[in-house]
Amino acid sequence: MSQTVLNNDSAEPLYRQLENLLAEKIDNGTLAPGSKLPTENELVDTYHVSRVTVRKALDALSQRGYLERRSGKGTFVAEEKLQRPLNGVVGFSQMCREMGCVPGGKTIRRSIELASEKEAAKLGIPEDSQILVIERIRYADGHPLLLETTKFTEDFLFLMNEDLSDKSMYELLDKKKGIRFTKSVKTVDIVFANSQEAKYLEVSKGYPLLRIESVAEDATGTVRHLAKQLCVGDKLKLRV
Repeated sequence: MSQTVLNNDSAEPLYRQLENLLAEKIDNGTLAPGSKLPTENELVDTYHVSRVTVRKALDALSQRGYLERRSGKGTFVAEEKLQRPLNGVVGFSQMCREMGCVPGGKTIRRSIELASEKEAAKLGIPEDSQILVIERIRYADGHPLLLETTKFTEDFLFLMNEDLSDKSMYELLDKKKGIRFTKSVKTVDIVFANSQEAKYLEVSKGYPLLRIESVAEDATGTVRHLAKQLCVGDKLKLRV
């Protein structure tokens, strides 16, 4: 990074000047997403400012979502987050493609289970009816982003024999059965990864995850599936 002198005579604080300068470099691609930022000492030498000024600038950029601090590794330019709308229905594969990422998926469980009282009520089926449960890891550009558990009524048992690897389930259902989802009611909260979830998502145990639970309806207003997604929250932006 070439030497740059900030304006000591400006009314704008030095930390704010440094914050804006680094933000501009990130916005124009000079500092690429995922790249490691120079150390605090290097920034002090480059911009002729104090360590306190550097830290205030980096703290502000972290709060704005420009930077990610990784324990024991340093400070990195934040990767661009995938944007998922909370209203409407957008499948994971479509979301990835709209953001210029390659979607992927790996099925880790398929089973036929008895619906709980709560699940049966949401799906509009008798209690203890059989339901199909599919659990998948979803990837963006080869990186695990979310763990997805989807529950369907018996009408969807044909999915037991479908190849769902790197496939959009929504696109498959549209193609095979003409089913399109038009409404999804979601609830969102924060949970912490257990050992198995952490392994699947390649994060540490106890890592904060966004839990998105949804009830999806088709064009007739019929509830067709329930879903729970555990998302690596620092890689996903929810759009209201």
